[in-house]
Amino acid sequence: MVLQAAIINIIQSFNTPILDAFFIAITNLGSSVFYYLMIPVFYWSVNKKAGITLTASLLCSMYMNVTIKEIVAFERPIGYPGIRNLFVESAQGFSFPSGHAQGTSTFWAAIMKWYRSRRVYGLGITVVILVGLSRLYLGVHWPLDVLAGMILGFTISMVFMWGTKTARPIPLIPDALLSIIIPIIFVCLFPYRDNFVYMGMLSGSWLGYIFEEHFIGFEPENKGRLKAVIKYLIGIIGFLLIYVGSKSILPPYNAYHMLRYFIIGLWLTFGAPILFRWLDL
Repeated sequence: MVLQAAIINIIQSFNTPILDAFFIAITNLGSSVFYYLMIPVFYWSVNKKAGITLTASLLCSMYMNVTIKEIVAFERPIGYPGIRNLFVESAQGFSFPSGHAQGTSTFWAAIMKWYRSRRVYGLGITVVILVGLSRLYLGVHWPLDVLAGMILGFTISMVFMWGTKTARPIPLIPDALLSIIIPIIFVCLFPYRDNFVYMGMLSGSWLGYIFEEHFIGFEPENKGRLKAVIKYLIGIIGFLLIYVGSKSILPPYNAYHMLRYFIIGLWLTFGAPILFRWLDL
């Protein structure tokens, strides 16, 4: 811990109010809000297969992150002598591995693998490094947390990209059953609160993707910027209505959290695409 604390001290020795604000902004690029805003862009407007791969890989990555955190139970550097702690509301739960670093690495590794361009590589690597650095600058993670998160994120993303290319088609009924059974099994194995959220959304988005592929056949099309903006706004408004409405109706128990995010995932991959087809967006 002494060596890791020394590394954080060196990084924090350059602190200024401007850098404080900068790294708080940067660390939000690894937040769940960022992913909730970005993944629909890919699924609804860019590439449906890329969107579902991003969704599944990110949710499974976060499931693994929460599980490892709870098992290892390393404390954060918050309150450690000589370390400044900023934006601690972004630091929930245990420390190892960093969820921000892991999520960012999972997301951008998939984007880089999908597009394979120098600009995307440059952007992705820059964001991953900056988000990881932000967790150290803000004093909410140890260096090993960030390193482990990056390695896990890249690895999980590559596994999912490989699986997407090599997986064989599964008939409708078995595929639909798997989309329900597998997330439930994962939750039963490690029933931590956030895992109900991740597996609920995985189940809903997976099942919605299956039904949409078989019965709707939605494909993202370029129908002009105005229609693209309208489509995105309608989709996000629908997401917010489900998020807020289900929160006010459903009891605050884990099983209901899972149901709530199941519905959100179903909206992402099935409900919204149906509406887009009907509105010709």
